[in-house]
Amino acid sequence: MQLSIPLSDHLVKSNLKVWSSDYEFFLNRLRSHDESAFKELYHQYSGAIFGNIKRTVHDDLKSKQILERTFIEIWNSISSFDETRTRLFTWMNQIANKQKLISS
Repeated sequence: MQLSIPLSDHLVKSNLKVWSSDYEFFLNRLRSHDESAFKELYHQYSGAIFGNIKRTVHDDLKSKQILERTFIEIWNSISSFDETRTRLFTWMNQIANKQKLISS
């Protein structure tokens, strides 16, 4: 289910309203460093990202350290994420891959 909310009354022209999807709203929360949004992001994606890291690292402790550094980097660079160029999960995996290279 996808809900929409109007962005702003001043953006309304005639009968045309500008709407924002849940996903865009979530990204905006992340970009403003909303901690609850980041917790949601971690809860939703950390298992899959950890699995991707673990497939190539094979060491639990090192994998957990890479996962931690990955999410720190996501937190620090979320404002640079461009949803028109890539999907969020892909972008996060790219960060995880860079973290794996750094830790090698």
